[in-house]
Amino acid sequence: MSDALVLRRRALRLTRGDRDEAEDLLSSTLIKAVTHVERHGTDVLEPRAFLLFAMRNEHISRIRRQSPERTMRDFKTDVHQDHIAGFADTTPDQENLLRYQEALQRVLLAVECLPEELRQVFSLRFLDECSYREIANHLEITETLARKRVQHLREKLRHALGEDLDIWAGDLSDRSQVTG
Repeated sequence: MSDALVLRRRALRLTRGDRDEAEDLLSSTLIKAVTHVERHGTDVLEPRAFLLFAMRNEHISRIRRQSPERTMRDFKTDVHQDHIAGFADTTPDQENLLRYQEALQRVLLAVECLPEELRQVFSLRFLDECSYREIANHLEITETLARKRVQHLREKLRHALGEDLDIWAGDLSDRSQVTG
């Protein structure tokens, strides 16, 4: 099978059969590939593989460019209406704000009472937002031990704060899963 046919079929597959979009993808891929080779003087040993890889990257770039546009547009909105209600203030009310501030003070006091080693882990993990690998490198320990120390830190804080930590339970568990 010729390289041109392979590239056309891949473009059609990536664009789910949309011929116009596939031709556009193929054209922009070829232009970018040729530009890259000319700029960097790259020797392409496997042209088919190089172009398929370039097409995949171009397709991903297109999806990424389109995604924010789709999420930000509201196609059902009447442009002649004023949608102030959609932009309501999402800041917490004064009562909740006060509760959060008090809980934060308790967290800071609890951290001050921790041994220096755990305060350093707290600072690296939650203030500097370091990964477990970065914590391990900074403290010159294994990544497993860094995870264990963060777990131990969380247990100490939960014990020290008791019920007040329940205010943030959802936030802290979500954040630990994302950054962990």
